[in-house]
Amino acid sequence: MHLPDGLLDPITIVVLWIITIVFMIFGYFKMNNLFKNAESDRLIPYIGVLAAVIFAFQFVNYPIPGGTSGHLVGGTLVAVILGPWASLIVLFLILVVQSLFGDGGITVLGVNAFNMGIIGGIFGFYIVVLFVRLLNHTSLKKEIKVTLSTAIGAYISIVLAALICGIEISLNGIISIQVAVPAMVFWHLFIGIGEAVISALIVYYIYKAKPDFITTEAIMGV
Repeated sequence: MHLPDGLLDPITIVVLWIITIVFMIFGYFKMNNLFKNAESDRLIPYIGVLAAVIFAFQFVNYPIPGGTSGHLVGGTLVAVILGPWASLIVLFLILVVQSLFGDGGITVLGVNAFNMGIIGGIFGFYIVVLFVRLLNHTSLKKEIKVTLSTAIGAYISIVLAALICGIEISLNGIISIQVAVPAMVFWHLFIGIGEAVISALIVYYIYKAKPDFITTEAIMGV
């Protein structure tokens, strides 16, 4: 899902850069308000550690049937731990560093951040919120509710991001939408399983080891 330079048409790149910048500015002010509370000091190291973990995980590929491979995106995972706006900012910073290593283009940073940070992070988080509130009607423990919801949110958001990515690719007029979208979505139906399992396991582990790391329980309505 790390799109390279030269694949998309300029209009798509510019429009998604604008959308991403607007979301990041709004996210910056939301994060700034969060840092004003008494517990803000503990969030700063969390952000750095999570960014490093996601950066490392994105370099670890696991095999997918058909000769391809996938890796963790982590947008929904970061959003569940630190909040949706932190997710976008963290993913953008990771993508900047990765682009310097040739993993994803520099001119399409806004596009990749849109796909992985806004769709994979912000949208994925609110899918998690929806399923947590549905599971609130059950007798499941909160860590199970959040873990299951994270898995579902991570899976849906990664497949949706792949769908949108396929549409973006087709807008260049070189690859038809009938080819780009099925190709992206099909493989991410498998890649999404890895995303869901890894994200859920990390959230469950955090609940068992250090539950106060999950800072979004009030937003999720747990």
